[in-house]
Amino acid sequence: MIFDNQKTKENAYNGNLNVKKDGVNIDFTAEQVAEYVKCMNDPCYFICNYVKIISLDDGLVYFKLRGYQEKLIKHITENKFTALLSGRQSGKCFGINTIVTIRNKTTGLIEKTTVGDLYERTKRNLSQDINRD
Repeated sequence: MIFDNQKTKENAYNGNLNVKKDGVNIDFTAEQVAEYVKCMNDPCYFICNYVKIISLDDGLVYFKLRGYQEKLIKHITENKFTALLSGRQSGKCFGINTIVTIRNKTTGLIEKTTVGDLYERTKRNLSQDINRD
């Protein structure tokens, strides 16, 4: 984020005045530091006040969290180990290249893999189990 008083093409990434170029130092005011700390300590506040999405009806708008999304974000923030069983289109997102750590309950082997690879392995194992029965 580049603050209004520091928006110049020299400070901007690829000419986008809303994105700071790497290595550019920013002189924060006391108010800006307080806002940064508030965003750092409350992800819901940050999302509602700084994250924008494109609405088909209204164009670029601030993201409005629904109650369950806010509860989920707070729970994940406060609990390091969270497993979620949730529907596919419920306002959460991660990429198939997200790295996860898994442990084989039988062998105890711990490995890192991507969500996409884990999905494919799980799907393959389920189809093998179904074919055995």
